[in-house]
Amino acid sequence: MKPIEVQAAMAEAVGEVLETMCFTAVLSSSDAAIPMTPECKCLIAALRFEGGCEGEFRVCIPMALARQIGAGFLGEDEEEISDVQAGEFVCELGNMFCGSALSRLEPETIFHLSHPELIPGNADAVFDDRRIGRWFELEEGNLAASMDFRQGL
Repeated sequence: MKPIEVQAAMAEAVGEVLETMCFTAVLSSSDAAIPMTPECKCLIAALRFEGGCEGEFRVCIPMALARQIGAGFLGEDEEEISDVQAGEFVCELGNMFCGSALSRLEPETIFHLSHPELIPGNADAVFDDRRIGRWFELEEGNLAASMDFRQGL
C-alpha cells in the first residue's frame, strides 16, 4: 500500500462521511499543513485497527469546529453541544473516517477497530515521520487526519 493510495482513501472517506453524516463538504485537502491558530483548542481522537494491516488512526478537530459540525450530526443547535458531546462526536467521527478509509484500501478484509479515545496534544500530535496524513479545509474550519501502519507499507 503506497502513501498516495492511503491519502486518496482518507480524502474520499472524510469527504463522504462529512457530506452524508454532518451535512458539510470538504473544500480542499492537502498533505501540506493547513494552519490552525496556535491558541485553538483541538480535540484529538485516536483508535487502533487490526486486520490485513494494523496501525492507528488519528483525527484532530478544533473544539469550535467539532461543535459546529457536531450540531449537524446530532440535529442540535451549536450552542447546545457540550464539551463532552463534542469529544464524543470527534471520537465517533474518527471511527467513521477510519472504517471508511480501511474499507476503501482493503475492501475484502475484516478489520477490528478499538474504541476511539481522546488524547492530549495539538495538530502536531497527528503527524510524525511514521504517519500518512491529510489536512482538510471546510467552510467552517480545518481538520487533520492521519494513519500509522505498523505493517503493510
